[in-house]
Amino acid sequence: MNLLLKRKWFSPMIKIFLFAFFILIVLIVMLLGYRFIVQQQIKQKSAEIIENGGISELKELDVNGDKQYILVEGKDKEKPFCLFLHGGPGSPFPYGVSARTLYPEITENCVAVYYDQRGSGKSFNKKLTNNTLTLSQFTEDANIIVDYIKENYQQEKIFVIGQSFGTIVGTQLVSNYPEKFHAYLGISQVTNISKGQELGYNWLYSEALSNGDKKTLRILDDIGEGPYLAKDEDQFSDLINHYKGMNYFDDTIKKVNLFDLIKGAFTSPDYSLQDLYKAFISGPQFSLIDSQELKKEIILTNFFDSVKSIDIPVYFIQGKYDKQTNYELAKQYFELLDAPNGKEFITLEHSAHYPNTLDAALMNDTFKKMLEPKRPAGTDITPP
Repeated sequence: MNLLLKRKWFSPMIKIFLFAFFILIVLIVMLLGYRFIVQQQIKQKSAEIIENGGISELKELDVNGDKQYILVEGKDKEKPFCLFLHGGPGSPFPYGVSARTLYPEITENCVAVYYDQRGSGKSFNKKLTNNTLTLSQFTEDANIIVDYIKENYQQEKIFVIGQSFGTIVGTQLVSNYPEKFHAYLGISQVTNISKGQELGYNWLYSEALSNGDKKTLRILDDIGEGPYLAKDEDQFSDLINHYKGMNYFDDTIKKVNLFDLIKGAFTSPDYSLQDLYKAFISGPQFSLIDSQELKKEIILTNFFDSVKSIDIPVYFIQGKYDKQTNYELAKQYFELLDAPNGKEFITLEHSAHYPNTLDAALMNDTFKKMLEPKRPAGTDITPP
Protein backbone atom coordinates (compact mmCIF):
# COMPACT_ATOMS: atom_id res chain seq x y z
CA MET A 1 0.00 0.00 0.00
CA ASN A 2 2.80 2.42 0.91
CA LEU A 3 4.57 1.56 -2.34
CA LEU A 4 1.47 2.41 -4.37
CA LEU A 5 1.13 5.76 -2.57
CA LYS A 6 4.77 6.57 -3.25
CA ARG A 7 4.32 5.79 -6.94
CA LYS A 8 1.25 8.03 -7.13
CA TRP A 9 3.22 10.93 -5.63
CA PHE A 10 6.42 10.16 -7.53
CA SER A 11 4.88 10.39 -10.98
CA PRO A 12 3.43 13.94 -10.54
CA MET A 13 6.72 15.10 -9.00
CA ILE A 14 8.63 13.94 -12.07
CA LYS A 15 6.20 15.79 -14.33
CA ILE A 16 6.57 18.99 -12.27
CA PHE A 17 10.35 18.71 -12.31
CA LEU A 18 10.46 18.11 -16.07
CA PHE A 19 8.10 21.02 -16.70
CA ALA A 20 10.19 23.36 -14.50
CA PHE A 21 13.36 22.18 -16.24
CA PHE A 22 11.77 22.81 -19.65
CA ILE A 23 10.74 26.34 -18.62
CA LEU A 24 14.26 27.00 -17.32
CA ILE A 25 15.79 25.87 -20.62
CA VAL A 26 13.37 28.09 -22.57
CA LEU A 27 14.25 31.10 -20.41
CA ILE A 28 17.99 30.48 -20.83
CA VAL A 29 17.59 30.18 -24.62
CA MET A 30 15.55 33.40 -24.69
CA LEU A 31 18.14 35.27 -22.60
CA LEU A 32 20.98 34.05 -24.76
CA GLY A 33 19.01 34.95 -27.88
CA TYR A 34 18.37 38.45 -26.52
CA ARG A 35 22.03 38.78 -25.59
CA PHE A 36 23.08 37.78 -29.11
CA ILE A 37 20.71 40.25 -30.78
CA VAL A 38 21.84 43.19 -28.61
CA GLN A 39 25.48 42.24 -29.11
CA GLN A 40 24.99 42.47 -32.88
CA GLN A 41 23.37 45.91 -32.45
CA ILE A 42 26.31 47.10 -30.34
CA LYS A 43 28.79 45.78 -32.89
CA GLN A 44 26.90 47.66 -35.62
CA LYS A 45 27.01 50.91 -33.62
CA SER A 46 30.70 50.36 -33.00
CA ALA A 47 31.32 49.81 -36.71
CA GLU A 48 29.44 53.04 -37.52
CA ILE A 49 31.64 54.97 -35.07
CA ILE A 50 34.74 53.66 -36.87
CA GLU A 51 33.31 54.31 -40.35
CA ASN A 52 32.57 57.92 -39.37
CA GLY A 53 36.15 58.60 -38.32
CA GLY A 54 35.95 57.51 -34.70
CA ILE A 55 37.50 54.70 -32.72
CA SER A 56 36.04 51.69 -30.89
CA GLU A 57 38.51 48.95 -30.05
CA LEU A 58 39.37 46.45 -27.33
CA LYS A 59 43.01 46.15 -26.29
CA GLU A 60 44.76 43.42 -24.28
CA LEU A 61 47.83 44.72 -22.46
CA ASP A 62 50.61 43.31 -20.32
CA VAL A 63 50.47 45.45 -17.18
CA ASN A 64 53.13 44.77 -14.58
CA GLY A 65 53.07 41.06 -15.44
CA ASP A 66 49.28 40.87 -15.51
CA LYS A 67 46.97 40.59 -18.53
CA GLN A 68 44.56 43.54 -18.44
CA TYR A 69 42.02 45.07 -20.82
CA ILE A 70 40.94 48.50 -21.98
CA LEU A 71 38.21 49.60 -24.36
CA VAL A 72 39.01 52.77 -26.32
CA GLU A 73 36.00 54.53 -27.80
CA GLY A 74 35.28 57.97 -29.19
CA LYS A 75 33.36 59.48 -32.09
CA ASP A 76 36.25 61.79 -32.95
CA LYS A 77 39.82 60.52 -32.60
CA GLU A 78 41.02 64.12 -32.35
CA LYS A 79 39.16 64.72 -29.10
CA PRO A 80 41.06 64.56 -25.79
CA PHE A 81 41.56 61.15 -24.17
CA CYS A 82 39.95 60.37 -20.79
CA LEU A 83 40.91 57.41 -18.60
CA PHE A 84 38.00 56.13 -16.49
CA LEU A 85 38.74 54.36 -13.19
CA HIS A 86 35.69 52.40 -12.05
CA GLY A 87 34.57 51.70 -8.49
CA GLY A 88 34.88 48.44 -6.59
CA PRO A 89 37.41 47.01 -6.19
CA GLY A 90 36.58 43.86 -8.10
CA SER A 91 33.44 45.24 -9.78
CA PRO A 92 34.13 46.94 -13.15
CA PHE A 93 31.03 49.15 -13.24
CA PRO A 94 29.84 51.38 -14.69
CA TYR A 95 32.93 52.55 -16.60
CA GLY A 96 34.65 49.26 -17.39
CA VAL A 97 35.34 47.40 -20.61
CA SER A 98 31.67 46.38 -20.94
CA ALA A 99 30.74 50.05 -21.62
CA ARG A 100 31.07 49.86 -25.42
CA THR A 101 28.53 52.32 -27.01
CA LEU A 102 26.69 52.76 -23.67
CA TYR A 103 27.66 56.38 -22.97
CA PRO A 104 27.36 58.46 -26.17
CA GLU A 105 27.26 61.63 -24.04
CA ILE A 106 30.83 60.80 -23.03
CA THR A 107 32.19 59.62 -26.37
CA GLU A 108 30.76 62.72 -28.10
CA ASN A 109 33.15 64.87 -26.10
CA CYS A 110 36.27 62.73 -25.67
CA VAL A 111 37.91 59.44 -26.48
CA ALA A 112 36.99 57.32 -23.47
CA VAL A 113 39.40 54.69 -22.19
CA TYR A 114 37.32 52.24 -20.15
CA TYR A 115 39.54 50.02 -18.04
CA ASP A 116 38.91 46.76 -16.16
CA GLN A 117 41.36 47.17 -13.29
CA ARG A 118 43.42 44.43 -11.68
CA GLY A 119 41.15 41.65 -10.38
CA SER A 120 38.04 43.07 -12.06
CA GLY A 121 35.89 41.75 -14.88
CA LYS A 122 37.82 40.79 -17.98
CA SER A 123 41.11 41.56 -16.21
CA PHE A 124 40.49 39.00 -13.46
CA ASN A 125 42.56 35.83 -13.57
CA LYS A 126 43.12 32.96 -11.15
CA LYS A 127 46.88 33.59 -10.96
CA LEU A 128 46.39 36.79 -8.96
CA THR A 129 47.56 36.70 -5.37
CA ASN A 130 46.62 38.86 -2.40
CA ASN A 131 50.05 40.47 -2.23
CA THR A 132 49.54 41.94 -5.72
CA LEU A 133 46.35 43.69 -4.62
CA THR A 134 47.65 46.87 -3.02
CA LEU A 135 46.76 50.50 -3.65
CA SER A 136 50.27 51.23 -4.89
CA GLN A 137 49.93 48.34 -7.36
CA PHE A 138 46.60 49.66 -8.64
CA THR A 139 48.21 53.09 -9.07
CA GLU A 140 51.22 51.75 -10.93
CA ASP A 141 48.94 49.63 -13.13
CA ALA A 142 47.00 52.76 -14.06
CA ASN A 143 50.27 54.56 -14.74
CA ILE A 144 51.22 51.85 -17.26
CA ILE A 145 47.84 52.34 -18.95
CA VAL A 146 48.45 56.10 -19.07
CA ASP A 147 51.85 55.62 -20.69
CA TYR A 148 50.34 53.22 -23.22
CA ILE A 149 47.66 55.77 -24.14
CA LYS A 150 50.20 58.55 -24.51
CA GLU A 151 52.54 56.51 -26.70
CA ASN A 152 50.05 54.52 -28.77
CA TYR A 153 47.63 57.39 -29.43
CA GLN A 154 50.16 60.24 -29.48
CA GLN A 155 48.75 62.11 -26.49
CA GLU A 156 50.92 64.57 -24.58
CA LYS A 157 48.53 64.54 -21.62
CA ILE A 158 45.17 62.96 -20.74
CA PHE A 159 42.25 63.47 -18.34
CA VAL A 160 41.48 61.13 -15.43
CA ILE A 161 37.98 60.41 -14.10
CA GLY A 162 37.61 58.25 -11.00
CA GLN A 163 34.47 57.02 -9.27
CA SER A 164 34.32 55.81 -5.65
CA PHE A 165 37.20 53.31 -5.26
CA GLY A 166 38.54 54.67 -8.55
CA THR A 167 39.06 58.05 -6.87
CA ILE A 168 41.64 56.48 -4.55
CA VAL A 169 43.65 55.27 -7.54
CA GLY A 170 42.99 58.49 -9.45
CA THR A 171 44.03 60.80 -6.63
CA GLN A 172 47.26 58.90 -6.04
CA LEU A 173 47.93 58.79 -9.78
CA VAL A 174 47.59 62.52 -10.47
CA SER A 175 49.44 63.36 -7.25
CA ASN A 176 52.40 61.18 -8.25
CA TYR A 177 52.51 62.09 -11.95
CA PRO A 178 50.83 65.50 -12.48
CA GLU A 179 52.88 66.17 -15.62
CA LYS A 180 50.93 63.45 -17.46
CA PHE A 181 47.47 64.95 -16.99
CA HIS A 182 45.28 67.86 -18.03
CA ALA A 183 42.86 67.57 -15.08
CA TYR A 184 41.31 65.21 -12.55
CA LEU A 185 37.61 64.58 -11.88
CA GLY A 186 36.52 62.62 -8.79
CA ILE A 187 32.94 61.32 -8.59
CA SER A 188 31.98 60.24 -5.03
CA GLN A 189 35.47 61.18 -3.91
CA VAL A 190 37.14 59.14 -1.18
CA THR A 191 39.01 61.30 1.35
CA ASN A 192 39.31 59.65 4.79
CA ILE A 193 37.15 56.55 5.12
CA SER A 194 37.73 55.88 8.81
CA LYS A 195 36.78 59.49 9.65
CA GLY A 196 33.79 59.11 7.35
CA GLN A 197 32.78 56.03 9.33
CA GLU A 198 32.91 58.07 12.52
CA LEU A 199 30.67 60.75 11.02
CA GLY A 200 28.43 58.06 9.57
CA TYR A 201 28.14 56.36 12.95
CA ASN A 202 26.94 59.59 14.59
CA TRP A 203 24.49 60.21 11.76
CA LEU A 204 23.12 56.66 11.92
CA TYR A 205 22.74 56.83 15.69
CA SER A 206 20.78 60.07 15.40
CA GLU A 207 18.57 58.66 12.62
CA ALA A 208 17.93 55.44 14.53
CA LEU A 209 16.98 57.33 17.69
CA SER A 210 14.58 59.53 15.73
CA ASN A 211 12.97 56.47 14.16
CA GLY A 212 12.89 54.37 17.31
CA ASP A 213 14.97 51.79 15.46
CA LYS A 214 16.14 49.59 18.34
CA LYS A 215 17.67 46.98 16.05
CA THR A 216 20.00 49.51 14.41
CA LEU A 217 20.89 51.03 17.79
CA ARG A 218 21.77 47.58 19.10
CA ILE A 219 24.01 46.86 16.10
CA LEU A 220 25.75 50.24 16.46
CA ASP A 221 26.35 49.58 20.15
CA ASP A 222 27.79 46.17 19.32
CA ILE A 223 30.23 47.31 16.62
CA GLY A 224 31.25 50.56 18.35
CA GLU A 225 32.51 53.71 16.62
CA GLY A 226 35.09 52.10 14.32
CA PRO A 227 37.19 52.09 12.28
CA TYR A 228 35.38 49.07 10.85
CA LEU A 229 37.08 46.17 9.12
CA ALA A 230 35.86 42.81 7.83
CA LYS A 231 32.31 41.89 8.95
CA ASP A 232 31.81 45.07 10.99
CA GLU A 233 32.43 47.14 7.87
CA ASP A 234 29.89 45.07 5.94
CA GLN A 235 27.29 45.61 8.67
CA PHE A 236 28.04 49.31 8.80
CA SER A 237 27.71 49.72 5.02
CA ASP A 238 24.40 47.83 5.12
CA LEU A 239 23.10 50.31 7.69
CA ILE A 240 24.31 53.27 5.62
CA ASN A 241 22.48 51.83 2.63
CA HIS A 242 19.35 51.12 4.68
CA TYR A 243 19.17 54.77 5.72
CA LYS A 244 19.62 56.00 2.12
CA GLY A 245 23.22 57.12 2.52
CA MET A 246 24.21 55.26 -0.64
CA ASN A 247 21.09 55.40 -2.80
CA TYR A 248 18.90 58.32 -1.79
CA PHE A 249 15.17 58.55 -2.52
CA ASP A 250 12.12 60.33 -1.17
CA ASP A 251 8.63 61.31 -2.34
CA THR A 252 10.04 63.31 -5.27
CA ILE A 253 13.29 61.43 -5.99
CA LYS A 254 13.32 57.87 -7.28
CA LYS A 255 16.06 55.45 -6.26
CA VAL A 256 18.87 54.87 -8.70
CA ASN A 257 18.20 51.64 -10.56
CA LEU A 258 21.44 49.80 -9.87
CA PHE A 259 20.68 47.31 -12.63
CA ASP A 260 21.16 50.17 -15.11
CA LEU A 261 24.77 50.44 -13.94
CA ILE A 262 25.57 46.80 -14.62
CA LYS A 263 23.21 45.70 -17.40
CA GLY A 264 25.73 46.51 -20.12
CA ALA A 265 27.83 43.58 -18.97
CA PHE A 266 25.06 41.11 -19.88
CA THR A 267 24.97 42.26 -23.49
CA SER A 268 28.57 43.35 -24.02
CA PRO A 269 30.15 41.77 -27.11
CA ASP A 270 33.48 42.06 -25.27
CA TYR A 271 32.35 39.91 -22.34
CA SER A 272 32.15 36.15 -22.62
CA LEU A 273 29.94 34.20 -20.22
CA GLN A 274 33.11 33.44 -18.27
CA ASP A 275 33.86 37.18 -18.09
CA LEU A 276 30.38 37.73 -16.65
CA TYR A 277 31.18 35.25 -13.90
CA LYS A 278 34.43 37.08 -13.23
CA ALA A 279 32.66 40.45 -13.09
CA PHE A 280 29.89 39.40 -10.71
CA ILE A 281 31.37 36.53 -8.69
CA SER A 282 35.13 35.90 -8.89
CA GLY A 283 36.30 39.52 -8.92
CA PRO A 284 34.22 40.82 -5.97
CA GLN A 285 34.90 37.63 -3.98
CA PHE A 286 38.65 37.95 -4.45
CA SER A 287 38.96 41.74 -4.02
CA LEU A 288 36.40 42.39 -1.28
CA ILE A 289 36.33 39.17 0.74
CA ASP A 290 39.56 37.22 0.22
CA SER A 291 41.84 40.27 0.11
CA GLN A 292 41.29 41.63 3.60
CA GLU A 293 44.61 43.50 3.58
CA LEU A 294 43.45 45.51 0.57
CA LYS A 295 40.18 46.25 2.34
CA LYS A 296 42.09 47.43 5.39
CA GLU A 297 44.34 49.63 3.26
CA ILE A 298 41.31 51.22 1.60
CA ILE A 299 39.61 51.93 4.92
CA LEU A 300 42.78 53.49 6.34
CA THR A 301 43.23 55.78 3.33
CA ASN A 302 43.54 59.40 4.50
CA PHE A 303 44.18 61.97 1.78
CA PHE A 304 44.04 64.77 4.35
CA ASP A 305 47.52 63.59 5.35
CA SER A 306 48.88 61.90 2.23
CA VAL A 307 47.74 64.19 -0.63
CA LYS A 308 47.59 67.83 0.41
CA SER A 309 48.14 69.34 -3.02
CA ILE A 310 47.47 68.44 -6.66
CA ASP A 311 49.23 70.43 -9.37
CA ILE A 312 46.51 70.15 -12.03
CA PRO A 313 42.88 71.39 -12.19
CA VAL A 314 40.66 69.36 -9.85
CA TYR A 315 36.90 68.71 -9.95
CA PHE A 316 34.87 66.90 -7.30
CA ILE A 317 31.30 65.73 -7.97
CA GLN A 318 29.62 64.68 -4.73
CA GLY A 319 26.08 63.62 -3.85
CA LYS A 320 24.50 65.81 -1.17
CA TYR A 321 23.22 62.75 0.72
CA ASP A 322 26.36 60.62 0.35
CA LYS A 323 27.34 58.99 3.65
CA GLN A 324 29.52 56.28 2.11
CA THR A 325 32.16 58.69 0.79
CA ASN A 326 30.92 61.35 3.16
CA TYR A 327 29.76 64.57 1.49
CA GLU A 328 30.72 66.89 4.35
CA LEU A 329 34.15 65.30 4.61
CA ALA A 330 34.74 65.54 0.84
CA LYS A 331 33.93 69.23 0.99
CA GLN A 332 36.29 69.77 3.91
CA TYR A 333 39.08 68.04 2.00
CA PHE A 334 38.31 70.07 -1.10
CA GLU A 335 38.54 73.32 0.82
CA LEU A 336 41.91 72.34 2.34
CA LEU A 337 43.34 70.93 -0.90
CA ASP A 338 45.99 73.10 -2.48
CA ALA A 339 45.22 73.15 -6.21
CA PRO A 340 47.09 76.11 -7.74
CA ASN A 341 45.68 75.42 -11.22
CA GLY A 342 42.08 75.66 -10.03
CA LYS A 343 39.40 73.51 -8.43
CA GLU A 344 35.61 73.14 -8.43
CA PHE A 345 33.22 71.34 -6.10
CA ILE A 346 29.94 70.28 -7.69
CA THR A 347 27.02 69.28 -5.47
CA LEU A 348 24.47 66.77 -6.77
CA GLU A 349 21.29 67.85 -5.01
CA HIS A 350 19.35 64.63 -5.73
CA SER A 351 22.05 62.03 -5.12
CA ALA A 352 23.85 60.06 -2.45
CA HIS A 353 26.78 57.78 -3.35
CA TYR A 354 25.19 56.71 -6.64
CA PRO A 355 24.55 59.69 -8.95
CA ASN A 356 20.85 60.09 -9.69
CA THR A 357 19.58 60.57 -13.24
CA LEU A 358 18.08 63.88 -12.07
CA ASP A 359 21.66 65.12 -11.74
CA ALA A 360 22.86 63.71 -15.07
CA ALA A 361 22.68 67.06 -16.90
CA LEU A 362 24.83 68.75 -14.26
CA MET A 363 27.38 65.94 -14.42
CA ASN A 364 27.56 66.13 -18.21
CA ASP A 365 27.92 69.92 -18.14
CA THR A 366 30.78 69.63 -15.65
CA PHE A 367 32.41 66.98 -17.78
CA LYS A 368 32.24 69.20 -20.87
CA LYS A 369 33.58 72.16 -18.92
CA MET A 370 36.54 70.15 -17.70
CA LEU A 371 37.43 69.24 -21.29
CA GLU A 372 37.49 72.88 -22.37
CA PRO A 373 41.05 74.22 -22.73
CA LYS A 374 40.91 76.49 -19.68
CA ARG A 375 41.24 76.26 -15.91
CA PRO A 376 38.07 76.02 -13.83
CA ALA A 377 36.65 79.22 -12.39
CA GLY A 378 35.29 79.51 -8.88
CA THR A 379 35.31 76.98 -6.10
CA ASP A 380 31.77 75.68 -5.75
CA ILE A 381 28.88 75.00 -8.09
CA THR A 382 25.38 73.94 -7.09
CA PRO A 383 22.42 73.61 -9.44
CA PRO A 384 19.76 76.34 -9.36
